[in-house]
Amino acid sequence: MAGSSTFAQEPLTGKASYYANKFHGRRTSDGSIYHRDSMTCAHRTLPFGTILKVRNVKNGKEVIVKVNDRGPFCKGRIVDLSYAAARELGIIASGVASVEATQIGFISKARKGQKSIIVPELKIINPLSGEYYKVSDWKLKENVKASTKVKAPLTKTYRPAHNSQNKRVIAKSYSTWKKERKQGC
Repeated sequence: MAGSSTFAQEPLTGKASYYANKFHGRRTSDGSIYHRDSMTCAHRTLPFGTILKVRNVKNGKEVIVKVNDRGPFCKGRIVDLSYAAARELGIIASGVASVEATQIGFISKARKGQKSIIVPELKIINPLSGEYYKVSDWKLKENVKASTKVKAPLTKTYRPAHNSQNKRVIAKSYSTWKKERKQGC
């Protein structure tokens, strides 16, 4: 389903439930904040941004929702709906209803008039060299091997500046300090 180019597919049939009020304001699996009045849902396998048309089999009511979370994790259920979507389908009183969910589209970019969010690339410090790198810098294994070599010895003090005899201690590397500690110095 996720890899196909057409979206009009056979409907998924099963039970649908809806989010409890305690989830209002919490983060969903795609990173957005769940709001009970939004038309969203959770599905176990469909990619985030998939648009589903969900139809209540009992009364024929339909809603269009966007997948932005993972779940439901109860056997036999195919989607967890937001409170607003469940209200539109008329399943608030029963809590669970038989539905058909049809994949009708996919949203991958911001709509017209909306700004797309650009997340800066994460910079990580290499603990051995003290230099910053980006994940994109480590594409080749040669880059990984070259950047893990120690370029300058670390000389940080990892123990008190004075020992038990109140004498000044020379700053040592962590590995040296650890070896001495094991030997009982």
